[in-house]
Amino acid sequence: MYVDLFVGTLTRYYSEQWQNAATRQGVRSPFGPQQSKSAVTDPVELQGIIAGWLEEASLKLKEHLKEPLSWQEGMLAPYQVGELGLSGYGGLVLLTAYTNNAHLPRPVMAMKSWDGDPAIEAAMKAEKKDALWEIVNCGIWFPVDFPFGIGMKDPSGSPLKAGSIELLWRGLEYLNEVNWGAAPEEIARWRTQAPTETDSFDTQAQFGFATFYELCRFAREQRLPMKLHY
Repeated sequence: MYVDLFVGTLTRYYSEQWQNAATRQGVRSPFGPQQSKSAVTDPVELQGIIAGWLEEASLKLKEHLKEPLSWQEGMLAPYQVGELGLSGYGGLVLLTAYTNNAHLPRPVMAMKSWDGDPAIEAAMKAEKKDALWEIVNCGIWFPVDFPFGIGMKDPSGSPLKAGSIELLWRGLEYLNEVNWGAAPEEIARWRTQAPTETDSFDTQAQFGFATFYELCRFAREQRLPMKLHY
């Protein structure tokens, strides 16, 4: 399964003028349900649509936001893509679940699937959702500070859960502090080591964490949104 993190403008994302894991393999990405909503891919037209969506979303969510949803849109801003794969994405999700449920023994080897995993089930069944779990399990993160994940619709009309880049960054720093205390240079090295089925769970978790960490840092520096793509 193809899973990527995209950091850049939503104009570029929805115009499909970037490469993801599927297109790097020669397969066109269908972009899920948004294609059935609209076939608009022209950047100029998209920029206007997204500007209207940002204004409308800011108005609907104003009681939750400290500031309007606003950043540089268009095609001029830089962008980056981080290839996670299902294993890398699962590594971060599992790491979060086991960090929040430290009494449970962690897996030894990399996990192909997290179906039936005790830490995941504990996180999902918790009466009060943990803030770290909630912010990691979003589909998009905005460069605007707000205190929790919120449900909304993206510019195509598809439902998704949105979080704050700043809150995600604080969560990632906490995960590093609790689990490793690694320096940025070491984290960058982890991202170069994509896990295989014979690798340890720690390698899987470090790869997923490092990809999120470096893309989130870029999003903070450039003040751009980050979107999960699969």
